[in-house]
Amino acid sequence: MRRYAFSFVAIFFAFTLFSLVAVPQEKATISMIKGPSGLSGAWMMYELSRTSPQDFSFLPVASADMVVAKLLSGEIDAGVLPVNVAAKLYNAGAPIQAIAVVGEGMIKFLTSDSTIQSIESLKGKTVYIAGQKATPDYVFQFLCAQKGLISGVDYTAVYNLSYPEIAAGLAAGRIASAVLPEPFSAQALLKNPSLRAPFDITQAWRASTGQENFPMSLFVARDELIQSSPGKITILMDSYRASIQKALNDPVGTGKLAEKLDLGVSAQVAALSIPVSNFVFRDAQSARPSIEALLKVFLRFDPVSIGGVMPSQAFYYATRDQ
Repeated sequence: MRRYAFSFVAIFFAFTLFSLVAVPQEKATISMIKGPSGLSGAWMMYELSRTSPQDFSFLPVASADMVVAKLLSGEIDAGVLPVNVAAKLYNAGAPIQAIAVVGEGMIKFLTSDSTIQSIESLKGKTVYIAGQKATPDYVFQFLCAQKGLISGVDYTAVYNLSYPEIAAGLAAGRIASAVLPEPFSAQALLKNPSLRAPFDITQAWRASTGQENFPMSLFVARDELIQSSPGKITILMDSYRASIQKALNDPVGTGKLAEKLDLGVSAQVAALSIPVSNFVFRDAQSARPSIEALLKVFLRFDPVSIGGVMPSQAFYYATRDQ
């Protein structure tokens, strides 16, 4: 969800080189990003590694940048990316398709300023925002613009702190107002229950776009896996869907499993994160309207961030019955 800067020239040459040297592999390798977002796939990793080790392997990675690099090199066949990053790769010619949305809107506006009661009352205020030129930033800019407030003119946006630093600053009272994704907003509230969310970002998005929510994370796969092993895509979709449901049903057990799988989150933090992280599984075709609603916002504020155009229909993986 932080800023991702990719060179189209680098992507083109990496893709060209991969196209020349890649050798199809029978085993599919899937990456999971370490941290709260990777918790949704913990049970998928465990189950498929146990029941189908000849068909699937899993590689935890530190960031979305690494997912991009490994997709382009052919080291992995599938992984999770921010929506705009996946769209930009596709528009640059990378051989990927969106399989499913696996995380939806989990952004909160929190404040200790009693004078803020609505988006309109942000005029003249300073807001710390997690993730410059990423989903939290552009969703917030869009919602403010809908109320006539322009960043840098009507309010001041500050981007120079990390998610944990913003959460700590809110909790300690050093920061009055901020836009934060989960689970960091929940952590700030836990340490400082006096913090308020005077308006709901998801509700504001719903009112402005007509979409129930906005996607945060996309599960994507390389075309080669999709075309050569459609059965594996079906297994991955079924397993990922079941993994998310099990995580939501058993946050404590999932936290313990995630710790064993080296997903970069302690069991305690994982158990606290899962209930507020808004994990979902929506296949790409049915989620297309919500994906495109978000990408239109990126296109409005920063066309380069998605590759300059909306992805074509071929970006969205379709199951046989769709």
